[in-house]
Amino acid sequence: MIKRILVFAKRFLMPHIGWLIASLLTGLLTAAASGLGVPLLIKFVFPLVFYSGVGEKPLLMEYVPSLESMDPGTLLMLACFSMPALFAVRGFAMWANHVVVNVLGLRIIESLRRTVFCQIQQLPISYLEGQRKGDLVSRIVADTGNVQNILSHVANDLVKQPITCLCAFSAFFYLLFFTGSGKMAFVLLFIALAAWPIITFGKKISDRAKRAQAELGELNTVVQQNLETQREVRAYALEERQIADFDSSSAEYKRNLMKLVKYQRLLIPIMEIVTAVALSFLLVYGKQSGMGLEDFMALAAAMFFTFDSMKRAGQAYNRINEAQGSLIRLEEVLNEPNSISDPAEPKTLPARVKGDICFDNVSFSYVAGHPVLRDINVRIPAGQVVGLVGPSGAGKTTFANLIPRFYEVTEGAVTVDGYDVREVTMHDLREQMALVGQQALLFSGSIKENIALGRPSATEEQILAAASSARVTSFLQSQPQGIDTELGQGGSGLSGGQRQRVAIARAFVKDAPILILDEATASLDAESEKDIQQELDTLAQGRTTLIVAHRFSTLRHAHRILVFDHGRIVGDGPHEELYKTCPLYKELFDRQGAV
Repeated sequence: MIKRILVFAKRFLMPHIGWLIASLLTGLLTAAASGLGVPLLIKFVFPLVFYSGVGEKPLLMEYVPSLESMDPGTLLMLACFSMPALFAVRGFAMWANHVVVNVLGLRIIESLRRTVFCQIQQLPISYLEGQRKGDLVSRIVADTGNVQNILSHVANDLVKQPITCLCAFSAFFYLLFFTGSGKMAFVLLFIALAAWPIITFGKKISDRAKRAQAELGELNTVVQQNLETQREVRAYALEERQIADFDSSSAEYKRNLMKLVKYQRLLIPIMEIVTAVALSFLLVYGKQSGMGLEDFMALAAAMFFTFDSMKRAGQAYNRINEAQGSLIRLEEVLNEPNSISDPAEPKTLPARVKGDICFDNVSFSYVAGHPVLRDINVRIPAGQVVGLVGPSGAGKTTFANLIPRFYEVTEGAVTVDGYDVREVTMHDLREQMALVGQQALLFSGSIKENIALGRPSATEEQILAAASSARVTSFLQSQPQGIDTELGQGGSGLSGGQRQRVAIARAFVKDAPILILDEATASLDAESEKDIQQELDTLAQGRTTLIVAHRFSTLRHAHRILVFDHGRIVGDGPHEELYKTCPLYKELFDRQGAV
């Protein structure tokens, strides 16, 4: 556990070393003012207040003889002023410590969340497809918050409280033997007793916290899935089932959280009891040994701060155990190997490639030993429009996804204009490509901003030209603010056909030499498909285009069609030739009744 915390601290805490040092210094000042200042104030300064000039002189007068000749009123004022002065220092140090620690915490959590989020952007799509989105959201938001508590607030307490404890214990030890009450040193055994619940509860808290965080991720998944499938939930009357799933996940999360709270909070009453018992023993034996009130009060204050700082340090230690589950969950993301990365010395692609694509003996597997594509050898000349057809699961979409390097080939090589896609940066490679998928995924923002995503540097005229080419302008008049109309998440506010036109406009404005249309009209009705197909045909002109299609009507202008079956290309040629020579193609075409 300590090694894991040190690794995280080095990565996320050390960049803010200035704020860390400030938090430690203010914590040290707070600790010294509490653990040493208060007991010594009681022991040495309070007797000055009650000294009447007769009897035994206060110890401080023996150390500072000039105090004895001081006017009683002035002496009283100085003695009384020392208390607010001490607590002013203590209060200011505590305030400064809280401010610095919170600033440090905010900086850490910003850095931590950004690092996790950036890591997710870099990880292969295959990894993300295997994860639950709600659980990833929980890791980015909730788990990073827990870790932030470790690296700022808890780390500060683990420094400040032990120092406070050490200062208070030093004062206690000094006062104990200074007053000749060394025989009461057995009271120190209560310190060892106080450490027992801290150690005992640590393991239980760690286990419960890990379970609670996992259940929170499950709960987030249930909620997110429900919000993303509201039409299906309502259409199939699944409301009660969804509520039952939510109740089950929520109850399990609550159950683990309550067990966690039970162990967390049990530490406080146990420590309070141990402290009270220790003070009671001190009082009894102090009275029997003839200890004075001022000595007892000083010893009691030192003992109180010793146990109080131990209690707070114990709480901080348990918070570490609580957040250990979050550390593990974040490590799983941060340490996930990136199987698809840029080469150390990438080659430079031309500003605009021709679009010549070649698959050289390519095989690919999502899971080792289960190839999805086998021994693919095919060349697609620049500017050619190629249709990809075949039964579901035959490998069409996987074939297309290997070109922008969404997945890494298992064997062989994919090249663009003779460049192996693994030898260039993914940014440069994907700049040469535009993708229009089955689901037109739009982002929150205006219609114009969604189109401009294809090329952020596009001018107003280029964006409007792309909108016109994709026939986005045909429905802008019905929008409250035209092309500047703000869309909700996923493009809510537009119909399916309208969203698809915006996605096509995005591809138009990018003006990439390679175009991938992955079932671009599959989710549309026949009328919308017919309209949008015209824009897609225009978009494909002069570009190397791959059209993944189930509907043969989308392949009317394809120069060539590749037929996939069980990961192999079993047909390659124009429609007329394939219809005569490829039984699978003829079967698929006749079954659909395509014209």
